[in-house]
This record gives sequence, C-alpha cells and structure tokens, in this order.
Amino acid sequence: MRKIGIGVLIALTACGTVNEEPRVFDVTAFGATGDGVTECTAAVQAAIDSCTLSGGGTVRVPEGTFLCRSLFLKDRVNLHLDKGAVLLGVEDPEAYASFIPQHDLSMYDSGGDSANANNTGDRRWMKAFLHGNGIDGASVTGEGLIDGRHVFDSLGEENMRGPHTIIIGEARDFRMEGVSITRAANYAFLGYALENAVFQGVHITEGWDGIHIRGCRHVEIAGCRFETGDDAIAGGYWEDMRIHDCEINSSCNGVRMIMPSDGVEIHHCHLYGPGAYPHRTSGETRRNNMLFGVSLEPGAWGAAPGTARGIHLHDLLFEQLSSPVSTSVRAGSVAEDLTLEDITATGITGALTPIVSWNDQGFRSVTLRNVTISR
Repeated sequence: MRKIGIGVLIALTACGTVNEEPRVFDVTAFGATGDGVTECTAAVQAAIDSCTLSGGGTVRVPEGTFLCRSLFLKDRVNLHLDKGAVLLGVEDPEAYASFIPQHDLSMYDSGGDSANANNTGDRRWMKAFLHGNGIDGASVTGEGLIDGRHVFDSLGEENMRGPHTIIIGEARDFRMEGVSITRAANYAFLGYALENAVFQGVHITEGWDGIHIRGCRHVEIAGCRFETGDDAIAGGYWEDMRIHDCEINSSCNGVRMIMPSDGVEIHHCHLYGPGAYPHRTSGETRRNNMLFGVSLEPGAWGAAPGTARGIHLHDLLFEQLSSPVSTSVRAGSVAEDLTLEDITATGITGALTPIVSWNDQGFRSVTLRNVTISR
C-alpha cells in the first residue's frame, strides 16, 4: 500500500477529498415554507449563502412550492430540487433584480433599435429569476421544477416579456441536470460568456427561447427535451458546442445560430413540429407551426463580425416543419464550411431542398452526404 505523508493528508482533508460527507443545506431549515403562498426568498438565499461560505455543497429544495423573488446562485453550490419541488416566481415584474455584468458584454447585443433589441446594458432586458454572476463550479440539479409564471411586463421586450428564468454569465464549470423549466417569462436560460457548461436531461416547456447562449467555450447540451414557444436553442459566438440526443419541438426554430461560431456539432436529435405550445409572440393567431430545424444566420439580428466554421450536422431526423436547414449570412459575418450527412426530413411543407437561404451570401463550402427529404 502506498503511504501518504501527513502533509499531503492534511492538504487533501482541507480540500474535502478524504472522508468528508457532502454538506446539505435544506431550505426549510432556514425558514422556507413550501405552501406556494408564503414568500421564501430570504430563507432560500440564506441557505445558498451559508452553503458557499462553508466551502460549497448542496442546497436542497424539498417537495413543495416555494414562492420567491430573484435568487443568486453562488460558487460551488448545487441547487438541488427534489421530485415535487417547485421554485415559483412572484407575479410582480418589479420584484426581479437585473443581472449586472462584471465586464463589457456589448459584443453580444443584437436587435438594434427594434422591438427585439437585446442589450446587456438594458436593466429591463437583464432581469432574471435565478442569477449566476461570475460563479465557479455551481449547478442546478434534481427532478423538480422552476416556474417562471409567464410574468407579463408591459415595459419589457415587445411590451410583454418579463424576466428570464435563469441568467448565468461569465461562469465556469456550470451544470444543469434533470430539472424542468416551465412558463419562462422570456428565455428559460440565458447564458453569457460561459466556460465549460453541461446541460443534461433538462426539460423546458412553454415560454420563449429554451437555452440561449451568447458566447461560450466547451458546452454540451445532451439528452434534453424542448417544447418551447420560440426557438428551442439559440445564440452564437459558440466555440466547441455539442448538441446531441435531444428531442426538439418548437413553434419557431429548433436551433438558431445568430452569431458566427467555431466548431458546432448537432447530431442524433429529433427536431419536429408542430409546436406543442403556440408561438409566444404570434398574437391572436397563436400559430404553432415549426419553421426551420436548424437556422444558421450569423449577423441577421445585428452586426456580428467573425467567421462561422466547422458546422457539422449529422444523424438528424426532421419532421413536420418548413425546411430542415436555412442560412442567412449577413455583411460583416463570414461562413466557411457546413456539412450535412445522414439527414432524414419528412413532412416538409416548404421547398424540398436540404438548405434554403434568405440571401445570396452563404457558406463558402457545403458538403452533403446521404440526405433524404420528402413531404
């Protein structure tokens, strides 16, 4: 048996790697009441703060409905929602705090002066239920539910959208696993400048965009299920983005890349319409038709300088939507190579082509292998 010196043993113990039970902080022990009526913000936040100050661990939300305003996730905290646990947002849009970036993130702004302007300096746009600002090693896990309540905000985007359910920005080693998000008042998850993030087995229903990430390196979205009222997965400036083994249902687009990205692989996913929930911004028509399975449009929502390269779509099934793939590369953006292989698309309502384009500028190189499309 290898001997461990006393100095090494002390160091390992200090790091929590030798015979240390994981710390668990139950929100009810801090005074939270899961009756769906009593506001629990202070109690849940106290559990999170105590957990991070103790060096990290698990904040447990047991079965019950816990009514809260904005909450702030911290370093090395696993916010764990038991089966039957619900974090429910309050109805008042003014009760939600604005995410304040640590650095200038304006390169990720889009929409210009339109009704869909998304500006990191806009305190209204940056409101969120759960914040994670510059956090390291945090996670949200369990079988529970986060309910954004479709909070209406007449001063928000399109004079109707409320706070995002989750904003995580400038964070490292973030993970979401198993949890569900419903009724997001804007995006279910909005990420900025993420480094090493994993989304595993997440289920998102209703709301607008599901997982929307602007700026990232090394992100995996795996085994997730989307039934969204807008784009299921969106964003851009992705580096090494992997999306696989997901069920993607939407009343807009399945995956929408609005900024150049380097190294995007989407594979073994089922992308299908019509949307289980109507498009959130379609007004009285409440349409639920799905548009494109994958929409690659760097620069289409505002200037996005850079080069899109290494986009690889393979082993995908598209059903009951307009077209499997669309492209729109705008001035200032460049798109180099796109590969589609082992693609099956059925029930297509638009043109029976693998790719449709919104403008004359597209990818410099497109490779197609084993692509089958039918009505």
